[in-house]
Amino acid sequence: MIAEHMANEKSRALNEQDESLHLNQPAPHFSLTSIQGQQINLADYHGRKHIILWFSRGFTCPFCRGHMQNIIAGYEALQEQDIEVVQVAPNLLESAMIFFRNDTHPPYPFVCDPDKRLFATYGIGDQGVLTATRNAFVSFSGAALKKEFGKTVQASWVDVANKNFLRRLHHHALTALDQAVFFINKEGVLKYRLDVDALKDIPTAAELLTLFQQKCAL
Repeated sequence: MIAEHMANEKSRALNEQDESLHLNQPAPHFSLTSIQGQQINLADYHGRKHIILWFSRGFTCPFCRGHMQNIIAGYEALQEQDIEVVQVAPNLLESAMIFFRNDTHPPYPFVCDPDKRLFATYGIGDQGVLTATRNAFVSFSGAALKKEFGKTVQASWVDVANKNFLRRLHHHALTALDQAVFFINKEGVLKYRLDVDALKDIPTAAELLTLFQQKCAL
């Protein structure tokens, strides 16, 4: 499976276009509030924890919710290797907190970046309206097959039906962010990047652990 991800996804070395991102250099700092109510600062993990930083489509995506369940199942094994997972989502924090009030929230930090500034900082672009339309169709079709259509509609409604209605509607209708996974070691150094299409699977927790051991020499 790891070889399949390496061959099929847009796994690539950091390039000249990502001016603030270079392998074996300090990862860009961030500080965001998690749904658990904690302020998550990258610097706070220095010397204590390695980081798997996962940029996801958030709780409105049925595929991402499935990936979350897989990571939750393998989270203890990651923790045993001093690896923390931080999931970044383009959702509103208030909406995410409402959604997870009625759903099991992850044991790892789930932080929200609704303005997508951290996505941009880490070089994750927007594929545009046509891809957004495709993603929405495939997501709702996939949710129906998984018998999660109602849950996906509810999640989307929670993320849109608020005082930021127009901004959130614009996000869901017109933007299409890919996923990405970054490995950051205890020294805060960026060691690896994996870009994954919005509708593709990220590696499982076990695969992430194996990749981290390979790329970060654990």
